[in-house]
Amino acid sequence: MESDFEAAYLLHSRPYRDSSLIIECFSRQQGRLGMVARSVKGASKRSRELAAALQPFRPLDIRWRGQGELKTLVEVEARPPVNLTGNALFCALYLNEITLRALHRLDPHPQLWLHYESALTALSHVAGDISQWEMTLRNYELNLLAEMGYGLDFTQDVVNGRAIVESACYALSDEGGFYQVPAGPSVFRGRDLLALSQHLAEPEAWSDSMRRELKRICRQALVPLVGAAPLRSRSLFKTAD
Repeated sequence: MESDFEAAYLLHSRPYRDSSLIIECFSRQQGRLGMVARSVKGASKRSRELAAALQPFRPLDIRWRGQGELKTLVEVEARPPVNLTGNALFCALYLNEITLRALHRLDPHPQLWLHYESALTALSHVAGDISQWEMTLRNYELNLLAEMGYGLDFTQDVVNGRAIVESACYALSDEGGFYQVPAGPSVFRGRDLLALSQHLAEPEAWSDSMRRELKRICRQALVPLVGAAPLRSRSLFKTAD
């Protein structure tokens, strides 16, 4: 049984046997798809076209066949790639890595797919302003957390249901959400959480301290989804991620 064409982006690929690849795609309706792409390495016209098409950040329309978890790529049509260079490219690689780690195969997330595409588009239009990169990354991280059931409420204590207190200190639960704890070196302050809650939808209003705090929160909140192992993309770009 073969699928219809579906919009997708390539998240990752690795060599398989002599001339093939195992690819991981993020498709709009099916979520993460693992597939064997055959005869990608070779001198034939088809092999060259496949190799050129199967690149990250290039909008694809793909068809596949197979009943198991690992499909077989049947056909791919590629559109012009998103224009990403320099630090914007490193940021996009980070998005690919956390998306690949967070998603399970065949678990649809069509709304997250739209957020992913929007993030790539935003990165392609960002100049050299680090705050713009950070806004795009933080927004995507928050959307990823929400889609996977780890959405953050910056206004309510998840243990007792009470409102966040400005003068109190909080820790982040592994299941998502904040709960009150004694003061300590790695806690989150209530006043910072409340400030973030007021401006989450207005990233252009984030101060430097708010961006730093949100980065710290997102990095900790993502651990249950992406694991504690170092992200390779962070070795390329350690400023905005």
